[in-house]
Amino acid sequence: MALKRGIVELVPFDDNWAQEYEQEEKLLKEVLKDYILEIHHVGSTSIKGLCAKPVIDILVVIKSLKDIPKIEDILKNYDYENRGPQGVEDRMFFAKGPEDARTHYLHFTEKGSKTYYDQIIFKKYLIEHPEYIQKYADLKKELAKLYKDERPKYTKGKNDFITEVIKKGWEEYDKGNIS
Repeated sequence: MALKRGIVELVPFDDNWAQEYEQEEKLLKEVLKDYILEIHHVGSTSIKGLCAKPVIDILVVIKSLKDIPKIEDILKNYDYENRGPQGVEDRMFFAKGPEDARTHYLHFTEKGSKTYYDQIIFKKYLIEHPEYIQKYADLKKELAKLYKDERPKYTKGKNDFITEVIKKGWEEYDKGNIS
């Protein structure tokens, strides 16, 4: 399980991804202790049956993004690199592993942020509407063929679908019924 930075490689769903997440969750809870309010396995590796890049995405909900410098100091010891917000203003993104073998992505955000709700709603909606899992898989495979070495274009190609699913999720769920 690992992926070179900047490329797109999709693999079939792997039941071991849940264990990989659980191991990393345990580590993060041990080393970040009081900073973490919630932690969630998100992204395609968290959705049974969905093909994915072989990198575990983790949503880490913290009290304040102002704590990121302290968190960064801790995570440096565990092979994490702070990659900044990456164009998402209410999130800080960390990657684990060398550039030729990324294994985990951390998405730090605050409770109630747009990133928080978007991540939770997207996963919940896909799980509860399996027909969208197949639509998403088909789109990802098509984009992976077109943009194998162009991750930004691959990611941008998924935006309309993701936005549509999140919108449908907002229509179906209220904030008190999301997690």
